[in-house]
Amino acid sequence: MFKGMVEHQLDDKNRLRIPSKFKKELTGENGEKSYSFFRGMNRCICVMADDELDDTIASISEEGISESNQASAMFFSSIFSAEEDAQGRVVLPAMLKKMAGIQKDIITLGRGKRLEIWAAEKYYEYLEGVDYDSELKKLGI
Repeated sequence: MFKGMVEHQLDDKNRLRIPSKFKKELTGENGEKSYSFFRGMNRCICVMADDELDDTIASISEEGISESNQASAMFFSSIFSAEEDAQGRVVLPAMLKKMAGIQKDIITLGRGKRLEIWAAEKYYEYLEGVDYDSELKKLGI
């Protein structure tokens, strides 16, 4: 399970490194697992190990896909396989970068089975004014 948050930046070639605190769980002990990016809610980018993503896709019934053609089209068309270079950097897909409003400063946070990548300023705007105590109660914590 992914948890926690890391503030970091894209480099000048729109590459990022998945923070080390998340990397092993995402790619496996020896880097044997692959992962993908896709459009999340609230204009964030989600990152998920491909085996988890495949399970998520399998759990979407054919009826659910046909009932929301727009949502399924947006979801499936936004999935990009990550391709790391020799230094472990991956280029953030341009379409997703633009959708998320990312310039340079990013936040990667753990959300259970997935990671979310946010433009730092958008993440802090998203949380602005949230009543943390009230939201925790909704979660039953």
